[in-house]
Amino acid sequence: MSIMFFKVRSLSRSKGHSAVAKAAYISRHQIQDSRTGKTHDYRKVTGLQHAEIILPDSMRGADADWARDRRTLWNEAERVETRRNARVGREYTLALPHELSDAQRLTLTRDYAHLLSNRYGTAVDIAIHGPTRRGDPRNHHAHLLTSTREITPDGFTAKTNVEINNTNRHLRGLPYIVAEYRDLRAHWATLANEQLLEAGIDQRLEARSRMTLARQGVLDLQTDQLTVYRPTHDAVVPTFIARAEQIPDALEAVNRWRLYRQSQVRSRSLPMALDKIPERQLDDGLSL
Repeated sequence: MSIMFFKVRSLSRSKGHSAVAKAAYISRHQIQDSRTGKTHDYRKVTGLQHAEIILPDSMRGADADWARDRRTLWNEAERVETRRNARVGREYTLALPHELSDAQRLTLTRDYAHLLSNRYGTAVDIAIHGPTRRGDPRNHHAHLLTSTREITPDGFTAKTNVEINNTNRHLRGLPYIVAEYRDLRAHWATLANEQLLEAGIDQRLEARSRMTLARQGVLDLQTDQLTVYRPTHDAVVPTFIARAEQIPDALEAVNRWRLYRQSQVRSRSLPMALDKIPERQLDDGLSL
């Protein structure tokens, strides 16, 4: 079973975050922030394999060259946010299956970027990073930076529904944000598993978290042993991964995670849960 890593992070101006700085970092570009006058230069940082901007299908054929220019796009995203505590972007960090080829990982990342772009009507800046020389050779991952407002050929408009608080989500008949993230995680696992299946690779992602598996009686947290490997319903994990012969692969993945976790805790280099690893550690080649 491939390792599942799916993390969503909002960029808040009140915390000193900048969509321009983040775009420059993930794409390894030099971009000047028009709002602050600061230039963010990450051209010397290695690891970038591919970067591009994905727009929603509603903008297909439109004259939107400005939205395909990284500097213009993210400076405009910053400009339209006037509040000092505004959310200026949302970042999705995804571990890509190392069993796939570079081309297959790119296809998978693009497919998920299109899903996000059309689901929320946003621009999605994707960047695929590969393993570093000093890191784990399996550490392929992608950063997807999305705007917090819907995008049109004429510019940014209203905030997307993923930015709405739970009270207003309830009034609009939308699920709470936790359920929304759970759905996005399940979509990622589904797309990745379909890509693995098409590639003829007998490995699958498990969308459910360790705590969820434990609550469902699938995982014993004391021993990290899987007692059952069966999806609860088709919407979470496709039925093609519910085969009994995949139990050894799942056990191997869990045991590998446990051994890695124990070794890092002993060396005091990983005093935190794997889903709370700082972004720069991920880019420095940490095995997920």
